[in-house]
Amino acid sequence: MQKLYLSGNEAIAYGLIEAGIKFISGYPGTPSSEIIPTAQKIIKEKGIKAFIDWAVNEKVAYEIAYAASLCGIKAAVTMKQVGLNVAMDPFINSAYVGTDSAMVVISVDDPGPHSSQTEQDSRFFAMGAKIPVFDPSTIQEAYEFAKKAVELSEKYSIPVMLRSSTRVSHGRADVKMEQLMPLDSIKVNFKTLKDWEKKLWRYAATPRQRLMLHNKLNRIISEIESLNELKFFFNGPLLLISSGAVFSYLYELIEEYELQDKVTLAKVDMPYPLKNFDFSNFQRVITIEESTPVIELQLCTEGRRNGIVPKEGELTIEVCEDILEKIGLIKREKNFFSPPLKRPSLCPGCGHRIALYEVKRVFGKKAIYNGDIGCYTLALNFNVTDTVLCMGASISFGFGMKKAFSLAEKQQDIVAIIGDSTFFHSGIPPLIDSIHYKVPFLIVILDNKSVAMTGNQKTLSDDKSSLGEITVPICIEDVVKGIGVKFVETVDPYDFENSIKILKEAKKYLKEKAEPAVIIFRHLCINTKEGLELNPKYRVKISHELCKGCKVCLIEFECPAIEFKEEENKAKINDPLCIGCGCCIHICPKKAIVLLE
Repeated sequence: MQKLYLSGNEAIAYGLIEAGIKFISGYPGTPSSEIIPTAQKIIKEKGIKAFIDWAVNEKVAYEIAYAASLCGIKAAVTMKQVGLNVAMDPFINSAYVGTDSAMVVISVDDPGPHSSQTEQDSRFFAMGAKIPVFDPSTIQEAYEFAKKAVELSEKYSIPVMLRSSTRVSHGRADVKMEQLMPLDSIKVNFKTLKDWEKKLWRYAATPRQRLMLHNKLNRIISEIESLNELKFFFNGPLLLISSGAVFSYLYELIEEYELQDKVTLAKVDMPYPLKNFDFSNFQRVITIEESTPVIELQLCTEGRRNGIVPKEGELTIEVCEDILEKIGLIKREKNFFSPPLKRPSLCPGCGHRIALYEVKRVFGKKAIYNGDIGCYTLALNFNVTDTVLCMGASISFGFGMKKAFSLAEKQQDIVAIIGDSTFFHSGIPPLIDSIHYKVPFLIVILDNKSVAMTGNQKTLSDDKSSLGEITVPICIEDVVKGIGVKFVETVDPYDFENSIKILKEAKKYLKEKAEPAVIIFRHLCINTKEGLELNPKYRVKISHELCKGCKVCLIEFECPAIEFKEEENKAKINDPLCIGCGCCIHICPKKAIVLLE
């Protein structure tokens, strides 16, 4: 036995590799992003033959991992909860078809939400798809349940979900590893595929055959359901049922408030499928879970549906205390202090900031700016984002809004803003539609050669994979031109004068040609080693005499390296934060920001 200090995501990676997973695909998304890099590190250190890398989006990631499982290779796919929406088609279909080896679906939820558009519950989607789902409560269980998910999937030839959450995936703890399958001795021999068996009745099933497959799936779910037991702790007349991180909170609170003789706490390792349990010995049964009443609906208990558990928001320890107080178990004084929160902003020197400032400079405040998912969503702070829905929707919104204004015979400038990785993920199909229907709006592609918001993973435009293997870089310009865009320009946003010139040309083109235009603003992410090394190193200062305290640099540009002295009514450069990009010299209407060298 060995012990390692790991995050929940790292623990999941170790569990998967120990259980013999040799094929992992996924798309980066907080809070799930660390699983694939950790698995890559393990196979590299141990010399394990495997394929582990990112895909262009979650649907593709799911399908290529699932295809590997149909070839007899243990496989897994990783994503965050909103990524599961993208993979929903193969997700539901794969339950009917089944697997020929293990297939584990890791979906990491974000109750709160902290870094997502929704706080949806992946367990609910698993229940809808009739796919069993494990819900770890601790980092130790994240490791153990990853292995259990592999075992269950292999036993029943069915995909199995491992649903983690922000608090488990990003928490850290010592993890005890039994090493039933030690990493150093994992066999690397793959099952030969030359005699792959064609099973058209499964792999290419007709609707009639799908009905029979559904019947088989129901029998498997019934068998798993019959074996799924609850774990009981303490010995009181009131039964609380929970799973995931919330179970850990409740366990601690019961001990802290000495409620052991008042409460029985039931733990659910696998929230779906659940059989009916006899709870007649308890005075009351309440389910406390995040974020949808999955357990509550199956067991017909109290909880979210009758208002005991809040219908939105993360169930933190404080919220769990509120619930215990609401049901009369504790009484406490509420004396919470919430410090003021500083809103997140783009990094000092970020190429996105100056690019978006340039766009606003040319298209003005009356334009409608359709934003997307990525770092540049923070352009909300300086008024260059009016809508944000989901991955790729900026271009779809640009199409829809421009068409709507055209029907009303009203002129309206529309700008769709999307990042390089998001463009590859789901921006190409709506751009194809926009070209086909000749919809005249500007598509701004912010290319920083990195999936920056989720941990600087590589994009398809890189010539090496995450493991350093040579790949074919996909050129955004080639893709855009290849699907029919005639106005395509690429510029470094740090080149202020040229950027403004190209934006004006695009604005004129949209009016005259009445078809889409694309500008690619390319500047390496300064949060990467290469990006920071190649960035200019200017020194700037704000002239005390020229600064009139108008706050344009703060409101319209919002660089964290510029601060404001209220007592002096003057802006000032915060030298430790400034990385010397020099972009701010173009912002001040009074020319108070000047280069020193």
